[in-house]
Amino acid sequence: MWYVIQTMKGKEYKAAEEVRCDVAAEDEAVFVLENEMEYKVNGGWIKDTNPFFPGYIFADLNSDMVEDFDYRLRKEKHPLKLLRVDDIITPIRPEEEEYLKRLGGEEHIVRNSEGYRVDDMIEITSGSFKGWTGEIRKLDRHKRRATICVTMMGREVEVNIGLEIVKFISGDQLGGEDGFDRENMARIVKA
Repeated sequence: MWYVIQTMKGKEYKAAEEVRCDVAAEDEAVFVLENEMEYKVNGGWIKDTNPFFPGYIFADLNSDMVEDFDYRLRKEKHPLKLLRVDDIITPIRPEEEEYLKRLGGEEHIVRNSEGYRVDDMIEITSGSFKGWTGEIRKLDRHKRRATICVTMMGREVEVNIGLEIVKFISGDQLGGEDGFDRENMARIVKA
């Protein structure tokens, strides 16, 4: 089961490495769920990764050993803690874990996505969010990213994802019967 460890924003990689070295046993995976983004540098685009959930790292633990892991974590000099709900160490929900595993794959990297825009809808055709049909809170075509909401620990959390719009099609260009299935497209609620 995946448990969440809270840390300082900007220190996720360092914290994960310290927990791996100082706290985690061999069968306990500690990782940062990463987010692949594109950045424009000197006129060209480069890909880089950053934490998908800034300020949080994950530990894949056997539920029988979570109290022991928490004890080892608190015993070390790290100002880290496992997230709790009502003072009880709580894993993320199984459906959330499954969703995040699907997004990040075995490498725990949420890959950059591509798609095309039809008016206020987006068909995501490749990447981790291929086929995603949620709401896009903010779209920045020039920076190739979008802000969406993802559920973690039962709460909606805004995250930025890499999303390149490779083509824009207006409804005027299409005419009446365009053949697009708008039920299976993401909707832009704010551009």
